[in-house]
Amino acid sequence: MNNVLLDHFFPPKERFSLLPRLRAHKSVPPLTTNEIAAALSKCSPTSAPGPDGIPYSTWKQVNKINPSILLQILARLVLLRYHPASLKGSNGVVRDKPGKASYESPSFFRIIVLIRTFSKILERIIAAHLLTAARLRGLLHPNQCGSLPGFSTYDACLTLTNDIKTLQWPHLKGSSLFLDIKAGFDNVDNNTLARILREGRIPPYLVSWVSSFLGERSCTLIFQGAPGTPAPST
Repeated sequence: MNNVLLDHFFPPKERFSLLPRLRAHKSVPPLTTNEIAAALSKCSPTSAPGPDGIPYSTWKQVNKINPSILLQILARLVLLRYHPASLKGSNGVVRDKPGKASYESPSFFRIIVLIRTFSKILERIIAAHLLTAARLRGLLHPNQCGSLPGFSTYDACLTLTNDIKTLQWPHLKGSSLFLDIKAGFDNVDNNTLARILREGRIPPYLVSWVSSFLGERSCTLIFQGAPGTPAPST
């Protein structure tokens, strides 16, 4: 079952060529303690940690006592455009979808992936840098709501409701098209994503870091009878 689930949720992909040598990039903006504090503020202390078992509350306490500890480590990783292999392992908690007549197909299960909390802090920092770069280069659609600070699904619903009521006022009819892209994030091609980022004029240090983050990842499935061995997930 372990291999069946891995093949279904993490199908084999072409290996991505990582950086041959770690070199500091000249155009990397200096990381600040405010950025780290902002990233930590979005991390819930009740979130389940990954393989390291370290909750976010621990990192918040560390940063409160001595902010230079996280700053020195994270700033170096951003400068080198590198996501360490030690942070790429994750636990995949397997949960069955309720109400199924049988569970013979892997599609009747879902996996909750738990990554190391330290990795998530770095991800949030990079995500903020990507957001800034995307806004400066006009890469975001004006109606984009999800994954943006200050905008959510609630805003998208309000916008849709407003458009419908505007059409109803002069007795016109409106229609909506909803698309559900299945398993989109699980099947991102690393090389294609890097090309799209370069074409969008995203700073090279961010392209390199994203490539490093996506390469050579592993996941250990957690369920009754699981072998407990990590397997490639990219």
